[in-house]
Amino acid sequence: GASTSNHYLQRVKQFSKWMVLDGRVDQSPVEYLQPINSSSDKRHQRRALEPDELRRLLEAAKAAKRRYGMDGRERALLYNLAVETGLRANELRSLRKSSFDFDGLSVTVMSSYTKNRKETTQWLKTDTAAELKEFFKGKMSEVKAFGGTYTKLTTKTAEMLKTDLADAGIDYQDEAGRYFDFHALRGETGTLLAASGVHPKVAQSIMRHSNINLTMSLYTHTLRGQES
Repeated sequence: GASTSNHYLQRVKQFSKWMVLDGRVDQSPVEYLQPINSSSDKRHQRRALEPDELRRLLEAAKAAKRRYGMDGRERALLYNLAVETGLRANELRSLRKSSFDFDGLSVTVMSSYTKNRKETTQWLKTDTAAELKEFFKGKMSEVKAFGGTYTKLTTKTAEMLKTDLADAGIDYQDEAGRYFDFHALRGETGTLLAASGVHPKVAQSIMRHSNINLTMSLYTHTLRGQES
């Protein structure tokens, strides 16, 4: 997508600039390249689920059979954690039992696994922390948080979610062509924050966006009845 492409371009330009300053090249070969307008190049439009649809998804996942190495309970916990914290798939993939502070109601992702390379701590609801604590009961502190019988959380998270959506009777792609894939769980975070009346700057901080327009335009969707 455009945002990811722009992120890579920025990193390559930074590296090329260092090469020029260090005398390794005379000029940057990518200096002329311009970022893509992400607002006009939405290659994979996503949507948010209504609160009742989200409940149906979690209930359907919890009741379903083992998929991608994880039983239904583990997948429901994973989806709920993704919505509650806004953590990305790769960040969730890095979590260990030791990443969680059940008494302090938080989960921490190390800087080497976050997109901006900064350590982040996200807060948990009391009931979520209690459910996770019970789930990890008896497990070693460095055991992976999610992945079940797999060595780590599957890379097929979109396919995994698609099957649970089908069980819940929810379309993966709606009539408007918008998707609800695994990354859309992060958009669900922003949408529910807005619906709950959270100040946009607070939502931006929770979502860890450098630009508030990204929080409000791409990661916040309108729920049924909010237009009136």
